[in-house]
Amino acid sequence: MKKQMRHMGRIAALLIAAYGCGTVLGLIIQQAAPEPELCALHDLAGRYHAPALMNLATGEIVEMRVYETKPTRPWEIKTHQRTDYVFLYYGAGLSGFTHGGQSSHVDLPQFGETMDNKLFCRKCRWKLSLANGKGYALLDLHDPGNMRPYAIAKGKTYEINGYSVSIKKGHEALSLSIDVTGHYGESSADQ
Repeated sequence: MKKQMRHMGRIAALLIAAYGCGTVLGLIIQQAAPEPELCALHDLAGRYHAPALMNLATGEIVEMRVYETKPTRPWEIKTHQRTDYVFLYYGAGLSGFTHGGQSSHVDLPQFGETMDNKLFCRKCRWKLSLANGKGYALLDLHDPGNMRPYAIAKGKTYEINGYSVSIKKGHEALSLSIDVTGHYGESSADQ
């Protein structure tokens, strides 16, 4: 029995070492890919008030908008908000809905396509791979000079630019549910 346990321990150690080497090798290969003329994240991404989701395989972004924004400045919200509407949004391979002035919701697959390295510069590849590197990345794009990706995993919660973000198990098998709640009027949220 002891011999079997030692053997299983060695196998487990080899699997852990192989996984670690694979991750390191993957990061080396990822960083070696040629850089694009324009990075989908820091060159092409817009500025948004609410947290956004980026499809890492396509570079597309959808904002999880809770409030009405100013037409000429989408990173700023209107002073007077309506709360009597539901807004459906589509983008980045996702569909979600906003309950006007209160919250936004989207379901996404837990496992997505691998990040397309040709879309991002090396610095953004590194940041995005630390957050997930697959499927989707949750982003704070309110200040483009201080863009920050957040990992999408069940049980994670974040406070991003005056919004509460919670990630939990979705309604479908192997899906996650992301809810964004706004706190405009409750605190001094940055406008």
